Amino acid sequence: MSGEIKARALSGIRTWLFDLDGTLYRGGEPMPGARKALKALESAGRRIQFITNNSRHSAAEIASKLSRMGIQVLPSEIVTATEYTGLYIRERHGCLKLAAAGSDAFVAALREAGHHVLEPGDKGMVDAAVVGLDPAFTYKKLEWLTQAVSAGAMLFAANADACHPGEGGHPVPETGALAAALETATKKKAIYVGKPEPYLFHCALERCGGGIESAAMVGDNYDTDITGAKQAGLCTLWLAMSAGDANQGIPAEERPMADMVIRSLTEIEQALRHGGDKLEV
Repeated sequence: MSGEIKARALSGIRTWLFDLDGTLYRGGEPMPGARKALKALESAGRRIQFITNNSRHSAAEIASKLSRMGIQVLPSEIVTATEYTGLYIRERHGCLKLAAAGSDAFVAALREAGHHVLEPGDKGMVDAAVVGLDPAFTYKKLEWLTQAVSAGAMLFAANADACHPGEGGHPVPETGALAAALETATKKKAIYVGKPEPYLFHCALERCGGGIESAAMVGDNYDTDITGAKQAGLCTLWLAMSAGDANQGIPAEERPMADMVIRSLTEIEQALRHGGDKLEV
C-alpha cells in the first residue's frame, strides 16, 4: 500500500463506528486526539457507535472505564462481544443449554439472552459450548467443553483474537487462543461472533439507525477492524502509528485495502474543524 492516500470527503459519512482498545485507548490512557475527535463528531451531528471484541467486560463496565479517561459514552452506544454472543446464538438457534467458559459478565449476558448456562463440570445434556475470555480457564474446564463438543454440541466463540496488548505492550492471551485449544481437541471449527465477522458491525448500525453506505469504521487492527468492515461494506479508516506501520506486512493481493490511513485521531478532528470536506492523510 502506498503511503500517499488521496483526500476523501467526510461530509457523506453520517455514522462513525470506532474500535476501542488500541484505537480510543491503550491500557488506561486515551489515545492522542480521542476526546477531541469524538467531541468534533458529536458537534457535527454525526452518529457514533463503539464496537469491541471485548468478551470479558459489559458495556456498562467499559463505559465506566472510558469515563475515567474523560470520554463520556453511554453503555447503549457500545456493542460488545460480551453481550452480543448470546444474542447471536439466540437469533439463530433459539434459547439453548450452554456449557460456557468466560467472565462473570459474559456468563451473565448469556443468561440475560435467555440461555440456560450450566455450572462448570455439569454432566447434563449440552446444546452448545461457548467461549469468551476466561481468566479462570483451567484444564478441567477445557476437558468439560471438549467432551460436550465431542458429544455433538455446537461450538461458539466470542471472537478469534489470539491475544491483545496489555500493560507495557505485552501480549495477553485472548478468546481465540482458548477456542483454538478446543478446535484442536475436538477437530471441530468454532463459529465466531466478533470482528471480522459482520454481525457486530450490523448490530451497531441497526442500533443507531445508520446505513452502510454512509458509515465508516475506525480501527487499529487491520485483520479485525479493517478487513471485517470492508467485507461488511463500510468505508474504513485505519489508525496506523506511522507510515511504516501502514505498509508493514499487508500484502495487497490478500487483503482489501483501507480507504484511508491515519496516524492519529487528531486528523479527524482537524478535518472537521476545517469544514469537514476532506481528510488529508
